[in-house]
Amino acid sequence: MNAQAIVYTSATGFTGRYAGLLAEASGLPAHPLEQAVKALDSNTRVLFLGWLCAGNIQGLARAARRFDVRAVCAVGMSPPDPAYIAKLRRPETLRETPLFYLRGGYAPERLRGIYKPMMAFMTKAVTRAPAKSPQEKSMQEAFLSGGDWVSPEALAPVMNWLEAGSLS
Repeated sequence: MNAQAIVYTSATGFTGRYAGLLAEASGLPAHPLEQAVKALDSNTRVLFLGWLCAGNIQGLARAARRFDVRAVCAVGMSPPDPAYIAKLRRPETLRETPLFYLRGGYAPERLRGIYKPMMAFMTKAVTRAPAKSPQEKSMQEAFLSGGDWVSPEALAPVMNWLEAGSLS
């Protein structure tokens, strides 16, 4: 396998669900980042999953300092967009690292701390004008009511990458 463990950060549970699905499918242990720092050696090869906030993969910098991050899954609420995914590669830690985008979800009722008012502001901004496309309408509805797009099928490319390491 390309990784020895799955390490993740999750704010509202969607990234954690993907980590659990990957652990079940791959047989690898999954650890929240805080737990992984205590439980895993610093040279452990990991698949890292982090939720997106303002175009940043949460927890990635800390995970990259501590572990041998072999691939990254960025979990966001919008449909996959190649231009946006390309922007996620900006950090030096992602230059040659495989990056996968997974559409997770949005649960406004689970937001805590600074994220609650920040996303309330975003909701107003996104829903202010009438939607110009079905995609915009879908995103407006997600901001207002939440949404859940976690899907085991979305993990196929990640599983292919994980399993490719066992063939070499």
